[in-house]
Amino acid sequence: MTDPKGTAVALCGFVLALAPGGCEPPVQPGQAPAAIVHDSAGFEIVESLSPAWDAGSSWTVAGTPEIVLGGFDDMMDADSAHLVWNIGDVVALSDGRIAFLSRGEKNILVFEASGTFSRSIGRVGQGPGEFRNPDHLQVLPGDTLVVWDFMFGPVAYFNPSGELLRDWRIDVGALFGATGKPNQMSTERVHLPLADGSFIVQAHLIPGDFIPPFGEPYRALVEFLRVDAEYMVHSLGRWEEREFIYLQPSGPPSVPFPFGVQLAAGGTPLSVYITNSDRYEVHQCSDTGVLRRILRRSVDPIPVTADEIQQWKNAYARFPDWSSWDRAMAEFLPRVRPPIAGLLVDSEGCLWVLDRYGADLSESEWSVFDPRGHWLGTLELPLVRVEWVGEDLILGVRQDPDTGVQVVEGYRLDRRAGRGSL
Repeated sequence: MTDPKGTAVALCGFVLALAPGGCEPPVQPGQAPAAIVHDSAGFEIVESLSPAWDAGSSWTVAGTPEIVLGGFDDMMDADSAHLVWNIGDVVALSDGRIAFLSRGEKNILVFEASGTFSRSIGRVGQGPGEFRNPDHLQVLPGDTLVVWDFMFGPVAYFNPSGELLRDWRIDVGALFGATGKPNQMSTERVHLPLADGSFIVQAHLIPGDFIPPFGEPYRALVEFLRVDAEYMVHSLGRWEEREFIYLQPSGPPSVPFPFGVQLAAGGTPLSVYITNSDRYEVHQCSDTGVLRRILRRSVDPIPVTADEIQQWKNAYARFPDWSSWDRAMAEFLPRVRPPIAGLLVDSEGCLWVLDRYGADLSESEWSVFDPRGHWLGTLELPLVRVEWVGEDLILGVRQDPDTGVQVVEGYRLDRRAGRGSL
């Protein structure tokens, strides 16, 4: 399949071969450089060689949660009022309160910093301030909470007290007119809303009657598009979506530790970060799709073990027969994990890259890059699904593998030791 970054990669190769003098000023004798920066035609290539943090300057994360929202402590005394299903986005307000989207209950739940329940905002319906299938939750300056409904439904703005401030609807005709292409599948939802009211959609670059290859992993070509208030479209490039395998009806349409495009946005000015996950490389673009920087690290491939594959299979209890899946996968090289499994931009504009996670989803490892693209270091977190990283708090979601009950957990983050490296 065509490399979605072909132009940029070819240009980078040219720069590295012919312009080695474009690096940062040399370091002191005996001191190894932490990163090499190559200036190219309008963008930088930042190759991180070692972390900026040392043993005394690394950020630290508490090993136990300071905040736990939802769930229950005692199965014998379970109160269903505390149970939350299908948790979506989780955000922190400026006064320490925490809000998260319950896609199952179709509302926003707000908790005090102490963990005490404060209020519920919104409900099921099609009127003002009501949701059909809430998909995204944002927090804007002033603690305005914004909910984006699925399938280009209404966008509702609330103050922290739950009062509806305003709502608006995406002009679906204008959107499809701006993003649609002949004989291709239409985009179905807002992939990522942005703080200025614009949003990113994922357009499938395959025919509507596309039939995937049978019995081999494949990744469909997609294009990310930012749509502004005037329905002007800014391309963020072509990429390859999550890896699947087509074996229906005799097997699951997935593979363990799949490769797939990852996208995140944040910082001031706004940056959009995208990776194809097939190498440790992240593209940092402006909101109009202009490439600003390419971040790179060299990492060794991590094989997927037989135990991890079996643990992954165990989660698919509805597929009792794995013979066709095993035969198909035996035709390919042993699987390795994608070098990048996720992206997140924190409240301070730093990029967090999910390097790896446990098969049991109990812990993960993240590399942190400053806004200039320099690798600060790596942190181990006691959860995988991280939803929000603030100045001193990490919020994520944990799900009990047996009961399916979800809780929001908050862990203290101490950045003080690493301030000098930013």
